Amino acid sequence: MKNLFLSLLVVVSGIYQAQNSGKTQIYILGTVHEPSTILNPQMLFEILNTIQPDVILQELDSEQMKDFQKESMSKNSNEVSAALLYSKKYPKTLNLPFEFEGRNQYRKDNGMVPTDNLTIKLMDSLYKKNALSPVNTIIYEKYQQANTALKDFAQSDIKTLNSLTFESVNRYRQFVQHHEIPKVSNSEEIFAYKFVVKPNGEKISYRDGYQLWCNFWDLRNNTMSLNIIKKANEYKGKKIVILTGVQHKYYLKELLEKYNDGNYTVVEYFK
Repeated sequence: MKNLFLSLLVVVSGIYQAQNSGKTQIYILGTVHEPSTILNPQMLFEILNTIQPDVILQELDSEQMKDFQKESMSKNSNEVSAALLYSKKYPKTLNLPFEFEGRNQYRKDNGMVPTDNLTIKLMDSLYKKNALSPVNTIIYEKYQQANTALKDFAQSDIKTLNSLTFESVNRYRQFVQHHEIPKVSNSEEIFAYKFVVKPNGEKISYRDGYQLWCNFWDLRNNTMSLNIIKKANEYKGKKIVILTGVQHKYYLKELLEKYNDGNYTVVEYFK
């Protein structure tokens, strides 16, 4: 019986390996963009050197990738600096973008920026003056508490920021920011009568601009996940590392699981 069990184990293991041998391996590394005690380029390079990816996907769009090797691009970027170090050691490595094309300009053109920050500043001012409705006061306090919980991780390490615990806290905070806070700006009249002027000269209210900004969170993450899947299919069987801000990691993981067509597997580096 023991020999039979071992034989079956070998067969099952062989089948599993055969089924997964042609799959693209995707590692999602949640990063902090600027060098700090949590993460610096050398630390990130060492992680890349351990994984040894064939392809590195950067949270940049195609225009930004044109400046990839410029000092101005790598100076304050953990991801770019580490990828350049890795590419120097492994010249055949591909560094490619996976960001929403024209992200920053898109937000400006549609009035999401600066209405995002102006809306929160106004909301905070109203809260301190006790000028929000009781229901909206509760929502804003939930937002403050969620931010505090997130900040508690600021002195941790990169492994902690890639943990399921952080993902859970971050998921909740992002939900409050993008789905609860709009209830405040959509119900308090003052947000409908405060405006900014878009680059094309049109006015947009804080209310509408902030709602667009919240909607863009979903659009951006969906776009990034689909771009990742395209690269996974294009470089099938290769090892791909995604370098993305830690606040995106939980969302990308969920979307890659949702859209998985069987051609790739997501591997967790931090155990």
